[in-house]
Amino acid sequence: MGIEALGFIAATSTPTSTETDKLAMTDSKSVAIIGAGIFGLSLAIALRDRSKQGPWKQSTSSSYLADYDDPAADDVQAASADHNKIFRASYGKEIHYQRLALESRRSWVLEDEKRGSTEQDDGRDVRLFVNSGMLRIQPSDLLATLEKETLANMELDGIRDTQFVKSDPADCERADKLGWKDKILNLHIPNSAESTYEAVLDSMAGFVRCMAADKGVKFCFGPEGAVDYLVKVESKLEPNKYKVTGLKTQDGVVHHADSVVVAAGSFSTQILPELSYHLESSAGSLATFKIDESNTELWDKYSPQRFPVMTWKSTPRDISGNDTGGIYVLPRTPEGLMKIRYRGIKWTNFQPAPQDTPFTQDGQWSVPLPVEKCSLLPEPALYAIKQFVSIFLPEFENTPFFSTKLCWYTDSLDNSFVIDHVSTYAEKSVFVCTGGSGHGAKFLPVLGKHAADIFENGDQSSSFMRPFWRWRPDTPRRNGLEEGPGGPRDISHK
Repeated sequence: MGIEALGFIAATSTPTSTETDKLAMTDSKSVAIIGAGIFGLSLAIALRDRSKQGPWKQSTSSSYLADYDDPAADDVQAASADHNKIFRASYGKEIHYQRLALESRRSWVLEDEKRGSTEQDDGRDVRLFVNSGMLRIQPSDLLATLEKETLANMELDGIRDTQFVKSDPADCERADKLGWKDKILNLHIPNSAESTYEAVLDSMAGFVRCMAADKGVKFCFGPEGAVDYLVKVESKLEPNKYKVTGLKTQDGVVHHADSVVVAAGSFSTQILPELSYHLESSAGSLATFKIDESNTELWDKYSPQRFPVMTWKSTPRDISGNDTGGIYVLPRTPEGLMKIRYRGIKWTNFQPAPQDTPFTQDGQWSVPLPVEKCSLLPEPALYAIKQFVSIFLPEFENTPFFSTKLCWYTDSLDNSFVIDHVSTYAEKSVFVCTGGSGHGAKFLPVLGKHAADIFENGDQSSSFMRPFWRWRPDTPRRNGLEEGPGGPRDISHK
């Protein structure tokens, strides 16, 4: 099948009576993690760290991750394989994600401090977290409902003073004193001589870079990291259930493990079809422009020091309560790349599903396109990006794209992650850690900590995210997952 990644963390423990429920540990337990993206890597690091303290006692330093493809390569479909990702804590009513983002922000900043990462005198910026700010542009000259919800929750958490509403004189005065005023941009609404878009500058936001940091995890790429299938046997402890005992990779090797974690992003359903009801593979549309360093005017204008991340909801909340039309641009990278991503339409690719798939729509499910077909964007995406460029990046209006790409995400029923043991498998032998829904990357420093606590403790987990990430078979299919094949998002026949 050639799907994603394989990883091991070896540990030992001497369980107490209260610890026997935690994976029913014996003297030594092994975990195989399928997926070396954000979710798999973060969990691998967290389990490695937890193995140094009870109840896990590390016997050998053997954190290992492998993937069929190098995540940093340009031809990888996964959305997490990227130059940079937005960091934000703006989540409307979802204050639990706001708080998780703030926890993650503290970890990003601390990691940079540990590494001594700063903006260098020669202009190189080697920070992992870049606090460029983020300008949330509204659909009109008024604050949208989602924005009002976000500001209310930031007020509740005592961080409203980090937000600057363009039309609020007090906010603008405070932004001027703190050095943020120049990033509150006046952007004129097309065909409206006087009006400008309302906007909110978030001084806590910015972006995080995809850089390799030594965390004691070894990577290996190629067929030895490509999963063929999970190895199952009948459980002796739980009748009428199968236990997963490991997995077989494309090179023919069977890797035994006491617990297998599926963290394979948009390929997760293909590895574990039981996820077919909970998740759907969908693509976002990415386009880049390239600025030459010799063009000092554009190089300086779109640097992180002068230009914020910009996001735009091009349409107001619809009658069903959905916020659509999302598109954004990031400041240029050190290589001069300006990245624009459109998620207003989440593209699907419906194909015939295996006969034993628990949930299908007309016998089909959405899976990522082959990588060779991911370089062309659908016409509606091109139109939306060009419209965005004409309004907000006029210098690039007649400039050809440097690159275009479809990046594959894993959308869940409600945009919350799916991090839990799969109860249809015996002895807690299968754990899922996936469903990023386009907003998981910024949580890299803390996602694994919360996931590892759920992995070890289940319903006794101390993670405040436990109620939101559990296996939820009774949640209705929405968030677009109800559409199925042949809908306006399905590009399988286009």
